[in-house]
Order: sequence, then C-alpha cells, then structure tokens
Amino acid sequence: MNETRVTQWLGMICLLAGISRMGMTPSAFIWGTDSTPELIFGIVASVLMSVGTIAIFMVQSRETGVLGLISVLAISVGNIATACMLWSLLQAANQPISQDGLALTVLHLLILIGLTGGTLAFTVLAYRAKVFPRWVIVLLVMMPLSMFLPVEDNKYIAFFWGLSYVGMGYTIWSGTLRAKRA
Repeated sequence: MNETRVTQWLGMICLLAGISRMGMTPSAFIWGTDSTPELIFGIVASVLMSVGTIAIFMVQSRETGVLGLISVLAISVGNIATACMLWSLLQAANQPISQDGLALTVLHLLILIGLTGGTLAFTVLAYRAKVFPRWVIVLLVMMPLSMFLPVEDNKYIAFFWGLSYVGMGYTIWSGTLRAKRA
C-alpha cells in the first residue's frame, strides 16, 4: 500500500470520526447531556479523531511544515484527553464525580490547549497552505464560533466539530484537494 492509499484510508477514518462526533448532538437532545449514548459517540469519535487527524497533516505537510505537525499533534493529544475524560464520565454514569480533582483539571487543560489551540493554529495554517477547499476552512472556523451559541450545555459544538472532520475526511478520501501533489 502506498502513501496515497494510506492517506485516503486515514481520510475515511477522519470522515467516520466526524460522523460519530456529530452523533453526540442528537444524543444530547434526546437522552440528555452526558448520557450513555452521547458519551459512547464521543469516545468513539475521539479515538478515531486521534488516528485520523494524521491524514490532515499528511496532505499538506509540505505547505505547513513543523508548525503543522505541532498543531496536529496538539489536536491528537486533545482528542486522547477528551476520550479519557468521556470514559471517566461514562464509568461514573450514576455516581457524581468531583469536578475539581487534579486528574480532571489536567485533562481539561490538555483539551483546552490541545483542541482549541491546535485547531485554531491548524485553521490558520490550512488557510495559508491552500490545500483544502475554502468551504472546509469555513467549517473549521464555525467550530470555535459555535461555542458562543446561547444553548444550554453547548450541545451544538459537537455537530460543528464533527462537520469539519467530515469535510476534511471527504476531501481527502475523494481526492478533491485544491493543491495538486507531485
């Protein structure tokens, strides 16, 4: 299997991760925030995103360089921390857990720095690299903006987060990237 084929399959993982992340939003509306179905969607999405995020670097590694690698690694670490946090919430489904423990504080910090900082840096780098179509960049911008929607428990961020991964995964899988690779 050559590098192009591996990148396409990682793009498919990215697309599936986005679909799974998007599944968190209807689950939150139907069964409530931090319900078992929502947490399962989130854990699956986080694991898939941790792996599939490598594809979004591979397709534009020449254009983004070391900063692109750092932002993608930060996103992957943030996704791993998200999976750990969601797993701990799933294990304590019927028991209240302390939100002020050291482990959860460290996980929240990793998520904040990794996902938010990494995604913002990646979005700027992806815009400058001109590899992904502009509509994918718009989806990446919509994700952090959705944090400011006036909705209880911020249920829509998972939808926009997943939608951006679906867009990136689709363009990688289908080969509709803007830059022609040599």
